[in-house]
Parts: sequence; C-alpha cells; structure tokens
Amino acid sequence: MAGSTYGQIAALQPTVPDNVPEYPLSLYRSATKEAQNLYNGRLYYIYDSREDEHQFFIDRKYEKGAVFYDGQRYDSIPMLYDIVKDELVIKHINGFEPIILQTPKVGFFIIYDHNYLNLKSGKDINPEMPTGYYDLIYNGKTKTLARRIKQRQEKINEKKVIALFPQKNFYYVYANGKYNGVHTRKSITRLFPGQKAELRKALREQNIKFRKDRERAIVTMVARYDELTKQ
Repeated sequence: MAGSTYGQIAALQPTVPDNVPEYPLSLYRSATKEAQNLYNGRLYYIYDSREDEHQFFIDRKYEKGAVFYDGQRYDSIPMLYDIVKDELVIKHINGFEPIILQTPKVGFFIIYDHNYLNLKSGKDINPEMPTGYYDLIYNGKTKTLARRIKQRQEKINEKKVIALFPQKNFYYVYANGKYNGVHTRKSITRLFPGQKAELRKALREQNIKFRKDRERAIVTMVARYDELTKQ
C-alpha cells in the first residue's frame, strides 16, 4: 500500500504555487475550446445561497484554480469546492451554469493554494478512510492529509428555518506504512516517540497552541520530524 500511496501523490502532486497563474481571457477560451469534455458534467444547483453560512471551502465566490482532469491539467479555471457533497464545481465557459466535474476523472485540484488529491479507499489510502478529496497539507517525506467535512444542519429562529454548515477537519499522518488519524499532540508524539521532546519544542519555538491552531501545529510537528530524521 505504501508504494501505491506515495506513487499516486508523487504523480499527481506538483509544487503548490504561491499564486494560481492568471491567464488572459483569450488564452483561457482558446485552451478550453480544445477541451470541451471539461464542461460535459451535470449542472450544479447552488443551494441555500442566501444563508450566512455556506457549503463551500473558504468562500462561496468562484476562485480561479487548477485542475488535473481526464489526464490533462487546466489552469485559471473558476471553481468552487462543495464540502458537503464532496464535489468540485466549475463555472461554465459561457459564464452562467455551474458544472459538476466527474469525480473519477479528477486527479487533483488546487484552490486557495490548497492541493486536493482524489484518493481511493484501499488503494491510495487505508481501507477505513473514505474515497474522496483530501487536502495535502504537508508534502514532505511524511505526507499529511486533511479530510474536510461539512454537514448541513437547520435551526429555527423566529419561525424561520436557517441552514448551518459547521465544518470538521480530520487529519492523517503517513507513518509505519499507513495513514494514522491524529487529533491530539499525544497522538502525534506516539507515532514518533524518539523525537517526542523535539516535537514539543518545535511548538514552543513558534508559540503554537495545539488546540487553538491544530492544523498548523500538526504540520509544524511533522515537518520537524522530517528535519530530524532526514538522511
């Protein structure tokens, strides 16, 4: 499994750029004209569009990003990532209808400088981990993934139904031949007992409180482990 996991990530994962390239509209249309299969997906309905909270990653506005789709990379594509349905949505070339990309054809996509990989349960990741999009939050020797989940909920306020979209993040660190779910500082140091003191020191040096900034803390500890064990 280890070889499959590393192979998939190595093949699909480019270096995440500081900024997604912005191409002139003429070049964008020229490129997309030659790849109309990008726009052959199902129409997407943006639900609960008037609520304060939303179902998307970071923002409900389109963000230009990159997507590796059906064996080809496309840049400067306006997109949304619906976390509730785990679907990647792009803006149609005509500027109106949102389109859902066919998930099996998506290798990876980059949005807001986050690189999401489409990983298959039992092949790229552990059998108990669901197939879907995972955010590659650290791409060193010790790969680290985030699985972001939103569930639509409702509450009644003055006889009005209000939709809520609370988000949960689940983190996985690759160690000992598999991905390990981590949630606490102890769960990480348990993976790397020989570097326990140094990993804690890394958090103190950057004044990171694990519970307040969990994702940054996990990446900091894993990166320090790689630094300590590099050959």
